[in-house]
Amino acid sequence: KQEPYWYKPGHQIDPAETAAIKLLPGFEADQVLRVPEQFGSWTALAVDHRGRLIVAAQHLPGLYRVTVPPVGSTAAQAKVERLRGSAQDMGWSQGLLYAFDSLYVTVSNEQDKTASGLYRLRDTNGDDQFDEIRRLATIKASGEHGPHNLVVGPDDETVYWMCGNGCPLPSNIRQRRPVSTTGIDHLMPPGFESSTYTPAGCVFQLNPDGSDLRLVLSGLRNSFDLAFNRRGDLFTFDSDMEWDIGAPWYRPTRICHLVSGGEFGWRPDTGKWPAYYEDSVRPVLNIGPGSPTGVTFGYGTKFPARYQRAMFACDWTFATIHAVHLEPAGASYRARVEEFAGGRGLPVTDIVVGIDGGLYFTVGGRRLGSALYRIRYTGNESTEAIDDESVREVNELHILRRSLEVRHGRQDSETVEAVWPYLGHPEHAIRFAARVGLETRDVKIWQDKALQETVVTRRIPGLLALARQADPALQSLVIQSLNELDTETLSSGQRLSMLRAYELALGRGEDHVQRDYPSVIEKLLPLLPDENHLVNRELSRILCFVGDASVIAPVLALMNADGGSRPELGSGYFVRNDKYGQAVRDILEAAPMIDRMHHAQMLLWINEGWTDAYRNRYFGLVAHARHHSRGGRWYEQFWERIHTAALSQLPENRREEFRSIDFGSVARSAAGLPRPQGPGQAWTLDSALGAVRSDFRDRDYENGRKMFSAAACVTCHRFYGQGNAVGPDLSSIGQRFTLRDILDSTLNPSKAVSDQYRVNMIVTTDGRTYSGRIILRDDEKIRIATDLTHPSDGITIKTDDIELINAVPVSTMPTRSLDALNKEEMLDLLAYLISGGGKDHPIFRR
Repeated sequence: KQEPYWYKPGHQIDPAETAAIKLLPGFEADQVLRVPEQFGSWTALAVDHRGRLIVAAQHLPGLYRVTVPPVGSTAAQAKVERLRGSAQDMGWSQGLLYAFDSLYVTVSNEQDKTASGLYRLRDTNGDDQFDEIRRLATIKASGEHGPHNLVVGPDDETVYWMCGNGCPLPSNIRQRRPVSTTGIDHLMPPGFESSTYTPAGCVFQLNPDGSDLRLVLSGLRNSFDLAFNRRGDLFTFDSDMEWDIGAPWYRPTRICHLVSGGEFGWRPDTGKWPAYYEDSVRPVLNIGPGSPTGVTFGYGTKFPARYQRAMFACDWTFATIHAVHLEPAGASYRARVEEFAGGRGLPVTDIVVGIDGGLYFTVGGRRLGSALYRIRYTGNESTEAIDDESVREVNELHILRRSLEVRHGRQDSETVEAVWPYLGHPEHAIRFAARVGLETRDVKIWQDKALQETVVTRRIPGLLALARQADPALQSLVIQSLNELDTETLSSGQRLSMLRAYELALGRGEDHVQRDYPSVIEKLLPLLPDENHLVNRELSRILCFVGDASVIAPVLALMNADGGSRPELGSGYFVRNDKYGQAVRDILEAAPMIDRMHHAQMLLWINEGWTDAYRNRYFGLVAHARHHSRGGRWYEQFWERIHTAALSQLPENRREEFRSIDFGSVARSAAGLPRPQGPGQAWTLDSALGAVRSDFRDRDYENGRKMFSAAACVTCHRFYGQGNAVGPDLSSIGQRFTLRDILDSTLNPSKAVSDQYRVNMIVTTDGRTYSGRIILRDDEKIRIATDLTHPSDGITIKTDDIELINAVPVSTMPTRSLDALNKEEMLDLLAYLISGGGKDHPIFRR
């Protein structure tokens, strides 16, 4: 037997660390445990039947049980026990749940992918240890985009399980909604692959014993956690792809209402659905760039009533816990958000309500130093428990939505007639629930009804459902029926829904719909331009896809009309500390050309009908956007892909002529970088920390900025809007990490390599070997960047041709990157990094 680990008694909380947490008035925070390094970096948190906390680490085996001092206690120690028996080998976890006299553990094991999945642990002999272990589901995935957290359903009889977008479907699964036909579900031009439906970013429902595994919804990016409110509605905090900022397909981190049969439209690379698609669930609230982790509602806290009702959502990147205040709006919800807690060096990983009424959260992840905190209320407002009946009240539209959702997955004869009237409901959530119920039934039962419907509010959603479920041979009838609509009477929302139906029918109709192209052009070309820029985007997509040269001139005019815009980034950066969003504010000031990028991309479909004047105008507008606007890490590379694809369509003897219109790209090498003065030294973590302790004040801003280039950081990292996107963006590193963490990750870069930057070795069935970073992955193919200085370039390998994939556990970042710097240069660089690029940071000389 392995003896349990005990945390050293008498551990004293560092008052300075706790005081650094910014809280709302009336709230206080206690650091109840600084996690010993051998326990790992904690990422999952649960409360057991006795009110003890159970925690797990991201990269190590072992489950720990923590007994914390009661609220009001003067004790400053927490008892920590490593669980024995079956639990001692569990870990690698990003999700824990104690329910049904069991501990449910999700395992995302990067060292042994065959071990990943969902496990149930039970204590069958009453010794307060888990002696029985059973795997309930196998997930062939690992890492940060693998299996995540769990929650008990509102019926208190089932478990809901969140999985990231790196998880394929488990075997033997039932679906609450229909599977769309396997055709294209989002049209993208050459050089940007069209997407097809592949279930990922899913929520599953299962019985406590693991039986009857059902797919509830899909299309999330990488939500870590989920939570039910007491009305029985499910929510999450979904992540973004921050590298996409400024691109048409960028979607901020967002609060999502996870409805039955929901599809949220996440797809790899540029194939992400826009939120306005009729067959996509729309977010309740956009937060902004960040890294969502744990969520929970405040039920059971000894907080004022509005915080008992609030949903708490954690952001790892920006060290923030948001309080999200939801209230019913129509058949769904609206919300407002405020910063509830935050602080320097506070990468929040998970959050739960303790049995004592405190709000507990862990910090850590990616092998960072870890700790456990408790937030409690000490103000003057009442903390009396809120009335359960008041938080369960729902309006008539919520009742209607649920009555439609009950029919999802049913094969009864009444469903079609029951849901049909609600296809034309003014509430999107009602239309969505009705359409999913309709698509549950065999399309042959209702296809004639959809084609013959005369009420336009029902006709468009009915044709959209038919385009999603019909065979290719039937898509021509869908297009002909859409052509009969009186577009002059349609609202902007109805036009977007109509155009979405066109897109699916054209994309899935294959050879059957090519004869319909002239009628589509005749119908839609007169609508361009529309007063709504989103309608213009979809008109451009469809008209360019059908390939008539008459669309070139109006789409070029749309490109020219976009002089830069401010992307929708949500409210997050405007309720936080100013320094959090400085890099993004720089992007906003540079005004990325979102619509111009979209229309430039769509014109790649058209090969014929270009004049030299058109080509000159096109390449001139692309060049202007590339060098007079700015976006996320991949913004420049997206423009480069568009530019390269457009050049490839030209005769080879004319490419150089139009290439010369470009003004040149950002230098991607270290040539011409400044040199440090030195002399350098072989920096270690101890020697660097010693220098910080002795002389880290009154630093030189300009020299720090110079050292960012002299140490070659700029060749791989973006900071304050400058640099390349080979490695992580460092703009907010000073908000996320402590000085020790920054130095440790710089001097020991292979200690924790994120999934996003890991190099993989791929061996194909014909014996070839490729090495690079995976930038796109689905069931059919993998795309890897073999040249890390050009991550948008790469090769595509079919999944069926792959024999082996092995992750290389070594970072591409050099280990001696600071050795050329002397003490003053190293400290100035460190000060520059923690300042976020701000000259007024107190670390610099006045």
